[in-house]
Amino acid sequence: MTQELTPKSLTLYIPQNFDIDKLITNNPPNFKYQKDHFIYLVHLITEIPNRNKNIDMFYIPFYSSLIQRRVREYRKYLNYLVNNKVFVEDRQYIVGKKSRGFRFHVDYQTEIKPTHITNKPLIKSILNFIHLDNSDINSDEIIPKDTKELDYLLKWFNGKLTVDFVGAKKHLFNLYEIEKKSHNVFASDKPCNAMARFNSRYIVLLKLKRQEFLHTVDSTAGRLHTILTQLKGDLRQFVTYDGQPLVAIDITNSQPYLSTVLFNEEKFNENNILSTVKLYNKSYLPKDDIQNFLPYYVNKNVKKACKSENVNHYMDIVKSGQLYEEFGKILLNKGIITDETCIRKQAKTIIFSSIFSPNQSIAYNQSMVIFKDLFPDVYEIYRQIKQGEHRTLACLLQNIEAKLVLHTACKIIAEEQPEVPIFTLHDSIITTSGNEQYVYKILYDVLLNAIGIPPSLKFERWEKVA
Repeated sequence: MTQELTPKSLTLYIPQNFDIDKLITNNPPNFKYQKDHFIYLVHLITEIPNRNKNIDMFYIPFYSSLIQRRVREYRKYLNYLVNNKVFVEDRQYIVGKKSRGFRFHVDYQTEIKPTHITNKPLIKSILNFIHLDNSDINSDEIIPKDTKELDYLLKWFNGKLTVDFVGAKKHLFNLYEIEKKSHNVFASDKPCNAMARFNSRYIVLLKLKRQEFLHTVDSTAGRLHTILTQLKGDLRQFVTYDGQPLVAIDITNSQPYLSTVLFNEEKFNENNILSTVKLYNKSYLPKDDIQNFLPYYVNKNVKKACKSENVNHYMDIVKSGQLYEEFGKILLNKGIITDETCIRKQAKTIIFSSIFSPNQSIAYNQSMVIFKDLFPDVYEIYRQIKQGEHRTLACLLQNIEAKLVLHTACKIIAEEQPEVPIFTLHDSIITTSGNEQYVYKILYDVLLNAIGIPPSLKFERWEKVA
């Protein structure tokens, strides 16, 4: 977060009918309190799902050790909100695995509205630590501490970035009506809270309309999080810059593609992969002056990867840009899957399980077994990278993505063509219509030079669906 003066007020979002003044007047708390702390906790019920949009939440997990940084006696506030039927609490709690969860009482399941807080210490804490992250990974050496290093990107978040608010809200309401009628939106064994889902999407729309462009670089892999990364995908059609439609240049199969750097000894060394792995995985560090042989074995497997038939087969499929489709055909031909209606989805599940799941999951995860049988040498390198800390491979790939997209391709564009608007969506660069071919070429060249094999890029036009 850029070091700036703390603003006098900050906008948060609460249910339309939540009146904190009336509540505390009618039911005075029996403890010393700050009114803004109540508002902040109520705001989190919508904000947390918004920042974790890929995870369906019925009860919103409140990580006590993290929230306590901002609201010291948070439990008293939460008890008060539960006792006064603002919150409903899920009391299931598993130490180290599952935090207590909360949702709005049915009386407060309404559309949200903006409000303001003025508590200066709270505002400062929110702005300096936008993401409440429970990671214990030391990433100071990986990410820029000051987003000024990304000014060539962040300068485009200005008054010219606009949204068709009326059209986008109408779209969300139509989706809300569909989900409200469905009992299987999440899954057959989970309840549906259509209004909570509406609000977790609507809050981003409100922020975009109000030009609230808070941004952060995450503390894990250096990814840039902005209002656009939070926006629901089918709302992008309503966003324009200076009245011009936007176009995204997207890396197809980005995570598997970036992982091919692990099978090219020259690129593996050029990108200092082992040094980055050590930042995420303590298993790669020496202990008590005893030599650690894990880096040796990884280097050995990387060196011989180019001679492996199954590694080369895997890389050929990745280069095609049709990884999930082609891998799905292999699975179908071998009789591993039989349902032809969702081949791509099944293939993607198997590949992602092999990349992101803990190594020990292979004991019960059939997807990992299938991938290992088909691509044993690929699997072995993935396994070694994850040894001791299963998140290492995912963090490594996201770190590579951030370096190449944010800090290389976008910087080149900004230096060569400073008048070209650019935004990012993790593995995509977004620009205005008419500039997409230029951006495509820069991104293509950067990836080819760093990874060693040509990427498959595609255009996604943010145009309104008829």
